[in-house]
Amino acid sequence: MENQNSYFSKLLKSGKTVKKQVALYLDEAKIERIDMIVKQFSTISDARSFSRNTLIEEAIDKFLEESEKFLLEEHGLDIDMLLEEERSKKYDTVIFSSTGRGFEEVFLGESEHACWYPCKISDIREPDLEYIAIYRGTPVSAITHYARIKEFRKERRRGENGEYEEYKVCYFEGKAVELPHKITLGNKPSIFFRGGGGKYTFLESLLNAKKADEIVFDKS
Repeated sequence: MENQNSYFSKLLKSGKTVKKQVALYLDEAKIERIDMIVKQFSTISDARSFSRNTLIEEAIDKFLEESEKFLLEEHGLDIDMLLEEERSKKYDTVIFSSTGRGFEEVFLGESEHACWYPCKISDIREPDLEYIAIYRGTPVSAITHYARIKEFRKERRRGENGEYEEYKVCYFEGKAVELPHKITLGNKPSIFFRGGGGKYTFLESLLNAKKADEIVFDKS
C-alpha cells in the first residue's frame, strides 16, 4: 500500500515533460473511465496541467519500470544493454522503388545481367550494405524480392532521356530471392519509396514484415 500511495503522490505532483506524439486507440468504455479518473484527480492534483495524457504517460512509465525489473530479475534481460546493441547495428539493406518494367528487365535480369541502377548511395553507406530490395509500383504496390549485393560500380548507362550518364550500379551475388510473402504498403503512403534515394533497414526486419509500416527504417 505504501508503494502504491507513493506512486499516486508522484502522479499528482508531476508536471509537463517533453514527449514524442504517438497515436493511441482505446475503446469508448476505457476512455470514459479514464476521463472520470482524470476529472477526480484534477480536483486534488497539485499539478496545473493534469490531463488524460498525464495519466496514460504515467501508467506507461510504471509499466516500463515493472516490466524491465521483471525481465532483468527473472530472465537476465537488460533492456538498456539490448537498446545499446540495437542502436549499434548497421543498416544492411537498402530499398529502392521501380516503375513500369524496370523491375523485371533489370532487377530480375530479363533484358540484361541482373543489377540495379541508379543507386544513390553515399560512399559511407556502401560498406554496411549487404542486401538490396525493390518496392514495385502499381499494379503490384509491394516489395516482393531482394538480392545479396556483390559490389557497386560506377558505369555509363543510358538514362530515361536516352542520353548516357554515369550511374552507381549494384551487382548481385546470385539471383534475386523472392520474399516469403509480399510486403504491401499498409499505412505507408506510396510516395514514401519514390524518388532516387533509398530507404535503409535490416534484412531481418524485411523478412519478418508483411506491411511496409512494420519495417524498421533508419530515421536519420
